Amino acid sequence: MPDRRKKRTKSERTSLREKIVSFVILLVVCIVWVIPLLYMLGTSFKSDLDLQLHPETLFPSSWSEWTIEHYYGFIIREGKIDNMPLWMLNSLWSTLATVALTVIVDLLTAYAFVFLRFRGKGILMKFLLLWMAVPSVIGTAPSFALYSAVRNSLSLSGGIETYVYIYFWIILPGITGIFNMLLMRNFFDSIPKDIVDSAKSDGASNAKIFFRVVCPLAKSTIMLVVLFTFTESWNNLLWPQLLLSGEDSMWNTITVALTGYTGGSSWGANGVAMATSVFAMIPIIIIFIITQNKMIDGLASTGVKG
Repeated sequence: MPDRRKKRTKSERTSLREKIVSFVILLVVCIVWVIPLLYMLGTSFKSDLDLQLHPETLFPSSWSEWTIEHYYGFIIREGKIDNMPLWMLNSLWSTLATVALTVIVDLLTAYAFVFLRFRGKGILMKFLLLWMAVPSVIGTAPSFALYSAVRNSLSLSGGIETYVYIYFWIILPGITGIFNMLLMRNFFDSIPKDIVDSAKSDGASNAKIFFRVVCPLAKSTIMLVVLFTFTESWNNLLWPQLLLSGEDSMWNTITVALTGYTGGSSWGANGVAMATSVFAMIPIIIIFIITQNKMIDGLASTGVKG
């Protein structure tokens, strides 16, 4: 009995140490993530005078220094209507288009890999897994070269057709991502084959099985893909910045536009940048609230398998 108590006590001490270490690590991670967000929120409410204080503070130094003038600056800047709402709209429509097309492409591709038979399916899947391991930045140079070659061959004049062409190329990489397709494929792979076989024996076509059987079962996974795709597309910077460089500033996405506020010429510009960043977070928060109920189910039902 004493030996058992000693072992139990030792086990409890080990468990307690593990919990303490885990808590400390999580606390540090939370601080690292939360402090920049608090700084952004606090700075967006600071007056121009408060923005010049050194050392800086997370929030306005006094109640009298709290202001919402930078949020007005989101719409009106230096006496003129600013392009910020337009940049938000550019990001919003292109992100929604990316999400819709990604869901459609991933559903169809995953269905083909799981439920259809065609030659070379195994080789193609191995190639996709290998390609997913290649850093995306490696494909930037050849993709931009192809974009430039096609654009030159089309002799675009710089009008609305150029805008559409550029955003087609901004949206394209999000649609061709492999990870989300693998999530969808692995969920389809977990669907009991008896369900699909029963539908086939009743004379259902592949289209009917896809829309009436498979898609309704995949709601949680679809919501997970929507969340991942929306977040990635909304926050995308490098590729849009490369394509929009030298173009009409009204065509910018919100992420590209915010880079113009770094090292701003006035303290007010820094405040407007922070207020705009707060606005830019709103769509992410909304999409998270919409998808959170299904997100856990989607994570539990999927996994990346070879």
